[in-house]
Amino acid sequence: MRGILIAGLAGALLLVGILVIKNMGADDSHGVSQTQAKKYIERAEDAAGKAAERIKKIGEQIPESD
Repeated sequence: MRGILIAGLAGALLLVGILVIKNMGADDSHGVSQTQAKKYIERAEDAAGKAAERIKKIGEQIPESD
């Protein structure tokens, strides 16, 4: 059961990551300056950090639910 939960979380994170990248417009490299690319990277790192913190909190709550 725990394996299914972890696989589900991994799939959800993959989907969220793809949607965030598309929403940021990172797939269009034409006309992107160096400073814009840095901003995209910083926003992505921030989003990844927040997601990692949330996953850690969820992981801590899983044993409590048993």
